[in-house]
Amino acid sequence: MQEEQLKRKPRIPLSPEELYYVKKIKQLKELKKIADFKATFFYKITNRINIVLAGFLSYCVLSILICCHWQTSYISDVKCSFGEFDPLVQKRPITELEITTLSGEFIPIKTSGLYQSPQKNEVIYIGRDLLFNRVLKAKLGYDDRSFWHFYTYPIFAVIVFALAMGFFIYKVNRHLSINGLLTVFGLFVLSSIYFIMI
Repeated sequence: MQEEQLKRKPRIPLSPEELYYVKKIKQLKELKKIADFKATFFYKITNRINIVLAGFLSYCVLSILICCHWQTSYISDVKCSFGEFDPLVQKRPITELEITTLSGEFIPIKTSGLYQSPQKNEVIYIGRDLLFNRVLKAKLGYDDRSFWHFYTYPIFAVIVFALAMGFFIYKVNRHLSINGLLTVFGLFVLSSIYFIMI
């Protein structure tokens, strides 16, 4: 005679009240885990550094777009790169200028819609950021427009990307996991170093 195999007991579904308490217990455990993580020294320091770096990167963006101080200098030498012939103006536009100032500074700038070539000893206004005195843009004496320094374009792109990703990651997980916190920290540190060093 074959032994009867033990059968698994039929599963009894939880009552709505029991299910409510199970969910509440899971929520409380999750909240305790988050509170414990927020109480760590690592979280407090890293989160504060992220806030400071976000402020610094915002300053960098504002410096590039608006808040830079202008310094007057004079052109010692200039080299022009021209674009394709424009039939409306009957001239080739200048697309890039490589300007050397009397103080020996080399400033490559990208231009658009510029047809008059700057001459030696003409005035050039150099836009610098307030903290590091970096050249961000330049303005020619006979033109009201400001043109970005050649290296300002990649710096601006990197900083905007880092800020956008940082705020997106914060929106997704509110820095409640170590991965999100460290990813934002890495992005902000690298883009800050890029602004300072390049």
